[in-house]
Amino acid sequence: MNCNPFTLGHEYLIEYAMKKVKKLYVFVVEEDRSEFKFADRFKLVKEGVKKFSNVEVLPSGKFIISQQTFSGYFNKENLQDVAVDSSEDIEIFAREIAPTLGITIRFVGEEPEDTVTKSYNDTMKKILPQYNIEVLEIPRRELNGEVISAKKVREALKLGDFDKIKKLVPKTTLKFLRENFSSGT
Repeated sequence: MNCNPFTLGHEYLIEYAMKKVKKLYVFVVEEDRSEFKFADRFKLVKEGVKKFSNVEVLPSGKFIISQQTFSGYFNKENLQDVAVDSSEDIEIFAREIAPTLGITIRFVGEEPEDTVTKSYNDTMKKILPQYNIEVLEIPRRELNGEVISAKKVREALKLGDFDKIKKLVPKTTLKFLRENFSSGT
């Protein structure tokens, strides 16, 4: 997960996934190429899931959605109409990371809007079963018929619309955003 920032949609995906496994690893994209710095995103995820006893939050490192293995992810705005190859990233996960941690299921949120992430999910569905790793796509949480997304939170933040943000993020994220982005009004 990138969690740019951590939303109720992310929380929903984690809560859904953790009920399906004994131990859930949540990898937070470590590259500092998002609007929110990795340290902040990582902290928000850790705070947002500390109530779940079987969830461990880890940095993604250099081999899960990184500039080195899947650079297209960090240029998504310009690549929505271009085929991107994420197979190296997924192969590394399947060969090296999953066996080391005993991962047999990879959970992904359904992606109705972003074609780069949707392509990544589709490539996982093709490659991971070859390594006996099931890919389980989770429908996204919606609010008023629209998916909850970090992009919507960032848009509302630019407008200072904390009433909207309050409906899209957990209390821990709302507190962080108010402390760091509120104009004091």
